[in-house]
Amino acid sequence: MTWTLILSILPFYGILIVVNIPAPFIGLEFETGETPRLWYAPPGYIIPIVWFILFTLLGIGRYTLMQAESTNYQWWLYGLAFLCATYAYYTLGFAKLTNISALWFGLIGNIVVIIFAAVVVYKLLPINKTAALLTIPVIVWTTFASMIVVGEMKLDKLI
Repeated sequence: MTWTLILSILPFYGILIVVNIPAPFIGLEFETGETPRLWYAPPGYIIPIVWFILFTLLGIGRYTLMQAESTNYQWWLYGLAFLCATYAYYTLGFAKLTNISALWFGLIGNIVVIIFAAVVVYKLLPINKTAALLTIPVIVWTTFASMIVVGEMKLDKLI
């Protein structure tokens, strides 16, 4: 049982890590060591910790799907994980290509993640309530991150 759980979580860590390995090599790096500009924004080192926790929850969700023999639905969790892991590419990458603030792409990307995560919850709820509930923290965190992005957009007078 323990190994099955670990083997359900590891692919999500793999997605998070492997997808992001090329980012710094193509010039996509988030500011590090910068003091948060908003009082409610967490320090930068908290963000990867939160995402590892969220990806752990997605892995546990996959485990519960496997235990319920609903493995066809695990692909929804993988899709959500991939969408979340590619954040640097659709924010910093598009900003680099278009010279439009990464905050705009971050906000749009966050909205897409929230909508997709809500669809995942909707799809999983009748199949496996636990897997669906374990997906909700992605919505909560991404909503919070969107509030930070909107706050930074206001500071930069983008809105």
